[in-house]
Amino acid sequence: MIDAAWPDRNASKRPDWYEDCFRNALRRVAVTLNARVPHERCRAFKRTRSDGELAATFLEKGWDRHLVQFHVNTQDPFTVDDPQFQAEYFFYSDVDFLGRGDDRIARFSVPETFLDWGYTQLHEPRGTDEALDLAEFGGDRNAPDFVRHCAANYLVKNFWHNFVHRAHQGVTSSNYHQFGGDAREDSDFEADHLGNMLLLKSYGLPVLSSGSIGPDNARRIAALFQRNRCNTIFAERARNRKEDRSRMSLDERWADQEWRFRRNVSNQVSMALLTRGLATPSVRVFLTGEVRRGEKKGAPKIWRKGEVVVDIGGRRINTAQAPYLPFDDLEAERSGTPVTTKRASAIRRFHQGRIQEVVNMAVPAYAALVRDDARLRESTGLALSALWARLGIED
Repeated sequence: MIDAAWPDRNASKRPDWYEDCFRNALRRVAVTLNARVPHERCRAFKRTRSDGELAATFLEKGWDRHLVQFHVNTQDPFTVDDPQFQAEYFFYSDVDFLGRGDDRIARFSVPETFLDWGYTQLHEPRGTDEALDLAEFGGDRNAPDFVRHCAANYLVKNFWHNFVHRAHQGVTSSNYHQFGGDAREDSDFEADHLGNMLLLKSYGLPVLSSGSIGPDNARRIAALFQRNRCNTIFAERARNRKEDRSRMSLDERWADQEWRFRRNVSNQVSMALLTRGLATPSVRVFLTGEVRRGEKKGAPKIWRKGEVVVDIGGRRINTAQAPYLPFDDLEAERSGTPVTTKRASAIRRFHQGRIQEVVNMAVPAYAALVRDDARLRESTGLALSALWARLGIED
């Protein structure tokens, strides 16, 4: 078998080791699901152990047949060369978490599209050796164990996101259309945030809420999140959904851009809180003010006059930061003239800078509230304990 390596630009066919990463990710989810009464098969397994040790334990104890169901759905040869079709109708997986006797089973039925694009869009995560905690992998960014870990890490969070939708919210692949608009947006805020907490649980890292966390745990949590940013599969799907995008009105595209900004902010705030030992049951982001419309050089223009508000566990924090929502991409779609490479780079830089400014305002403000309010500390701890009981996850 070819050993794990980052795919090159010409990669197309996925190697066997990448499918193994799917199974290992499901194993890590299954171990976490079966570590609390009455589902105790994996209670003694230490989730800080490596993916290799995890796989060896499953094979030794025969746990796969009890806890994991992994199926690959092959492509229809008549649509295999139609990426628009694949993106629209053969991308999302069917995920379920079944109870059978004393076990909870992680079941994943995945289209080949998700496997193939997941492999081709896998990339080395950015960050210094220290930020990625590469010492854990011998200091080598190309070490097969590091590549496998990053690939599986990304999938673990994706599985937990689906777990929250299905097991916690009751939103499934068959009824999701009943929860559109604000309901869908709010469900993703929750699934992203709880998915981050469950990702930590899967790797044996602490989910703390009092604001007190040791430097070693903080470093390991930050590194796990940094390594998670290693796949652009959903951006690839969006790129191939040209017909769907072309049917959207300008207002719909603007609303979608605002939603993506809010979701990105929420996820960054969530990770920053967890790294500082400030876990909370919920994180949401709102934009104040109003959307305004006008013209510039005879072309339509939209912008928002408002600020970013972050809701952390029910406490609202106005960051006094305006959302960064450049009109360039929408204008490029309207005019058919792509944004220049230089401008696209500047947009990414300003976008990330604004999100970091929001994080730098919201997280310290919440940390001060936790530090000064004993009742907030107590109630947050109780709420998280109730959440873990609800999900059947070890506290």
